[in-house]
Amino acid sequence: MNELTWLRRIILSLTSCILLISILLWFLVPAKSLVAGFILGGAISLYNVLYLARRVQIAGMLVISGSTRRAGLGFFNRVLMIAFAIILAYRFPQWIDFRTLMLGIPLCYAMLVPASCFYVKKEKMLREGRNMLGNHPEN
Repeated sequence: MNELTWLRRIILSLTSCILLISILLWFLVPAKSLVAGFILGGAISLYNVLYLARRVQIAGMLVISGSTRRAGLGFFNRVLMIAFAIILAYRFPQWIDFRTLMLGIPLCYAMLVPASCFYVKKEKMLREGRNMLGNHPEN
């Protein structure tokens, strides 16, 4: 499993857990618009990161195949998704809070950094012949 696939699986599982907890909070907390903004921002963030990972994978396959065709990374599409969320928050302020929407949008991007650092540390330990539980190779 390469780094991109591993990161995509980790980000998907972590974000799914966070969004599931947020949905449960939406049922329990009276300030539903605050939680709804965070849920929408997190969902848009998850879509953007997964879309970016797919576009990077496509660009990598084109480079490996020797194609001269250039593949974009879908920047315009990702910006449009954020604009769509902002328009929804502006159009329905009683249902979606703009402030928590802005907190939810960078959620997956913020999780990419520690997940990448963990992956690099894990790979370094595997190359050294250690596992993640300790220094003993017989574990």
